[in-house]
Amino acid sequence: MKKLLLTVVPVLVILSMLLSACGGGGQATQAPAATTAPAAATEAPAAPTEAAAPTEAAAPTEAATTEAGGATPEATAATGGETGGQAGTLPAECANVELQYWNPFTGPDGPFMGQMVDEFNAANPNIRVTMTSQAEYYTQLTTAAAADTLPDVAIVHADQVATQAFRGVLRPIDEVVTAMGVSGDDYPEAVWAAGEVAGQRYAIPLDIHPMTMFVNMDLLEAAGITAAPKTAEEFEAAAKAVTSGDNKGFLLTGGFPVQQIFQQMLHQFGGSEFNAEGTEVTWNSDAGVQALQWMKDAQAAYSEPNLEVDAELAAFKSGAAGMIWNGIWQTTNVTGEGVEFNGIATAVPQIGPNAAVWAGSHQLTLPAKQSPDACKDAAAAIFIKYLVDNSVTWAKAGQIPASNTVRGSDEFKAVTPQVDIAPSVENAIFPPSVPGITDAFGPLGEAVGAIMNGTETDIKAALDNAAQRATQILEENRATYGDAPQPAQ
Repeated sequence: MKKLLLTVVPVLVILSMLLSACGGGGQATQAPAATTAPAAATEAPAAPTEAAAPTEAAAPTEAATTEAGGATPEATAATGGETGGQAGTLPAECANVELQYWNPFTGPDGPFMGQMVDEFNAANPNIRVTMTSQAEYYTQLTTAAAADTLPDVAIVHADQVATQAFRGVLRPIDEVVTAMGVSGDDYPEAVWAAGEVAGQRYAIPLDIHPMTMFVNMDLLEAAGITAAPKTAEEFEAAAKAVTSGDNKGFLLTGGFPVQQIFQQMLHQFGGSEFNAEGTEVTWNSDAGVQALQWMKDAQAAYSEPNLEVDAELAAFKSGAAGMIWNGIWQTTNVTGEGVEFNGIATAVPQIGPNAAVWAGSHQLTLPAKQSPDACKDAAAAIFIKYLVDNSVTWAKAGQIPASNTVRGSDEFKAVTPQVDIAPSVENAIFPPSVPGITDAFGPLGEAVGAIMNGTETDIKAALDNAAQRATQILEENRATYGDAPQPAQ
């Protein structure tokens, strides 16, 4: 197969297209759903790593494709919400551009993204975006890369950006990003860094989906606690007060998301999973031991032992648990109409001396092409900027906008409970931007699960063993992927 050309559109072409970008506009319309809360519990990962993305639901067997709008000769500017506005105008030599846009949104969040695509198409009659939501998403991307049939725009999870870049699925977009006027100044540092690989930018963050605390306020209030806890002391007091008889204060399972909770606590106690370069495993530090010991002690004091995956969700929904931690995507499942008590979703408390929250992120990318099309890339830049600037609509699907500007807007402040959870994303943690990094989390998940389930009792030994196995995986990955992204062959 011909070598993929990892080139980008000349910056002057895109600059001419983007000069009119980013003005004011009217308010975005409400998403086609009866609630502003996130998509339901079916969207949790199938495995204890972020590679199986939290917002990737149990998928249908066929891809869902949305086509809206029609192309007309005139290039027009799209108007969005308070934080969005004009998405841009195509260069004069470009007309009737059609874009293929792939994402993994096969669950309840899909219609929200479909609405955004429809609104973009209606406002930009000279660009038509066809959205395809794919099952087995990364397999589909790999297959399309081999056949040079990748889409023009694609969503990639933050921890997959480096892997897909090294596999030749994605191409650098530094000049496109510069021309769009997008920079890291408008994003939390960690989520912006996730889109940079080997010194080049491959992705722009759309959202952040953090670990969230769900609270049965009826149980807490009956125990004399009037507000959701925010500190270690408040959390311990609430968990202790609720734990009585059949009621438990804080439930922890031995499966998902226990590994992610450990990662969060590891950072809160001052540690990290890897060194900054992603070449060395560091979770078996004193901070790692302290984090896992805290989890084991909390389990002993406030939880049931040996809980299977989702057992804490079932117990919480039954009204027998005061607090649980899980992904923001569980909100409609365990709050509001999903339960028969006052269940709320809020930011996880700070237990250790450092603020930190585990999170995932959907990032917008330009897949690799053997022969990139300047007009398509110009249109893709307009579309990507539109999605970012108008991501309040996407927030209503259960996400936190990655853009600081959007999160600070009056529109977003009206979206609950997302606005209450949003401050935590300033301290979101992501793995180093290293290809295959999620492979190394396998041994960690096994070690944390073994400690929480009681099949292992020596915390330091379990973390040391997991670190040794993960280090070998990192070494094998370096041999597999090499030192820099390579075009697919």
